[in-house]
Amino acid sequence: MEAKQCKKCGRPLPENYKHKKCENCRNQEAKAWKDSGKVALGVAALIGSAAISIVTKGKITPSGKK
Repeated sequence: MEAKQCKKCGRPLPENYKHKKCENCRNQEAKAWKDSGKVALGVAALIGSAAISIVTKGKITPSGKK
């Protein structure tokens, strides 16, 4: 039987391994997805706060300022 290799880095995989990528490559991919999700949420929060400021015409003030 042919030895399985990681699709991304070519590292040999165990015979009964159910994934096409090694654990290290899978972890790197998961981290990339998490980081891009954080960036997307940050941008959405920034756009949302700008939209609220525009809609209220800047009349909302934080509780500590008068």
